[in-house]
Amino acid sequence: MLNKEPNPRSTIVILTAIAIAGIALMLSLLSYQFFIIASNKIVDIASHEVRSNVRIEVHDISQILANKLQTVGSLLQTLAESPAIHNNEYKRADIIINTRQQSSSDLTDFYMWLDKNGKINWISNMNESTYQKYKGTDLSHRPYFTIPRDTHRAYYSGLMESNDKVARLYISYPIINTTETGIGTAKGVLTGVVVASIGLNTLGNFLKSQLFPQFNSTIGLLDRNGTILYANGGQQYVGETVFGDKLRSTLSSLHPPESITTPLNNVSSRSFEGKNGSEGILINGQMKTISYHPVALNGKDFLTLYIIAKHNLTTDVTALINQQRYFTTLIITIIGAVSFIVAFLVFLWNKRLEALVNTRTAELASANEQLKIHDKMQHEFINVAAHELRTPIQPILSITEILHSRIKDSQQQELLGIIIRNAKRLNRLSDEILDVTRLEAQTLELKKEQFNLNDVILHAMNDMMSSRGFSSKNLKLLYAPRDTLLEADKSRIAEVISNLLSNAIKFTPEGTITISIEKDETKNWVDVSVRDTGQGIDVNILPRLFTKFASKSYQGTGLGLFISKSIVEAHLGEIWGKNNADGIGATFSFSLPTI
Repeated sequence: MLNKEPNPRSTIVILTAIAIAGIALMLSLLSYQFFIIASNKIVDIASHEVRSNVRIEVHDISQILANKLQTVGSLLQTLAESPAIHNNEYKRADIIINTRQQSSSDLTDFYMWLDKNGKINWISNMNESTYQKYKGTDLSHRPYFTIPRDTHRAYYSGLMESNDKVARLYISYPIINTTETGIGTAKGVLTGVVVASIGLNTLGNFLKSQLFPQFNSTIGLLDRNGTILYANGGQQYVGETVFGDKLRSTLSSLHPPESITTPLNNVSSRSFEGKNGSEGILINGQMKTISYHPVALNGKDFLTLYIIAKHNLTTDVTALINQQRYFTTLIITIIGAVSFIVAFLVFLWNKRLEALVNTRTAELASANEQLKIHDKMQHEFINVAAHELRTPIQPILSITEILHSRIKDSQQQELLGIIIRNAKRLNRLSDEILDVTRLEAQTLELKKEQFNLNDVILHAMNDMMSSRGFSSKNLKLLYAPRDTLLEADKSRIAEVISNLLSNAIKFTPEGTITISIEKDETKNWVDVSVRDTGQGIDVNILPRLFTKFASKSYQGTGLGLFISKSIVEAHLGEIWGKNNADGIGATFSFSLPTI
């Protein structure tokens, strides 16, 4: 019998196929291992991003709340030192108390003035009939009266039920009448107490308004005794202590219960020690992070703020990773089963190319998502910074204006005037920053109403002529009044006109500024123009005239024209600027649809 020699060509083909299949299989296994490592890294990055965001958020909001509470305390101090209250000038005192409460109405429900016996003299935010009902009510047994009376210091209460059966927090400040009793000695006599009331609903709305909406998180607040003051989405637990019977019963129904009770035990114990941090919590298969931070007042921990954020990004990434893992496993099995089929080798090669493209696409998508998140965080930081800037400006401005109205010395009035002007300038700066943030986030809301454009222009002219930088000797404002009805956001259109007038005055030290209105009755459009005889528009600024920070002036931020353009375009209008044909000055115009 003759032995049939194997075909060398077939052997080479088979060996080549086996070698290629083996190499392909090995590369697939290596690729799978790399995928597992990369996938775990992506999950870690996503989880770290969520933890970082919620730590930043809880820190910022706790600082905002602390500053707001301190502001209320400062307002109460100004009331306690007010001559109107010390002299029992009830009408003046009522106005001052109502004004202070309105300036902090986003956090407080009402202010009270109690006499030295703890009886009600005045309550803000109350009509006459309701006031007469509570006038003279004896609150001398309340801690917000007894503690300031005994210590002569400010008092910040825990959760306390009012006479109307509503649970509230209270901040109170003693009214002390200091009289000289001897050389080098002084004695303070308590003549009353001023009290600010903070309703839990008002407090909750304030906290919810500070949350970053894109983080999809919930917020809560505990006092130093572990009592729940606010719980977004869990208001039924307000007034309960942490791990009381009601809350414990709910937690026991979660699976597995120890996955939440142990981290929450750690959170409660550490937060009551004045510490801050975060813990991971697994609730019914959903990973969440709870981050907590104390709210400190006068160097002492007063409350504990906590935020719970869902790991939505981590969950989505994990689901995609599991899907990709199953798919890769299937491909490897197919490669091993058909390793001797040359045709499948081509298919395998194409799959590897596809996997490579998918990997690169996923990396680019992940990088793009990270850039979006950082961009959002930047906008949120600017927004928070602007709000933080406004928080101290309001009490500074209001208190300084009160002092300016009472002090008669001209030199002191001039110094206070400098403070007032600069505080208003800071306030305008924060408003501009907030407007730019809203415009870029496309969250600017227009409150349209019918109004006469003529009234808005006259009001803006009067404001400019009464401003400090306007000289009626060297500069004239010309305008022929013309009634024109619009349906638009009145305050925003007034802002545009004020910006254009302010720019014209800034660059026209002497001459004339002419405001004109032209109506196109056939197309229902109106054009408003502000023409000056100043230095005109710099050729370097002209191409980017309505962009952010486009200015050569050392005054202002260069945001006015950018904001004006966005406001006009939001009304479906147009705005433009050009140098005058005669080479003297410039003209800025905008058009809007009429009724």
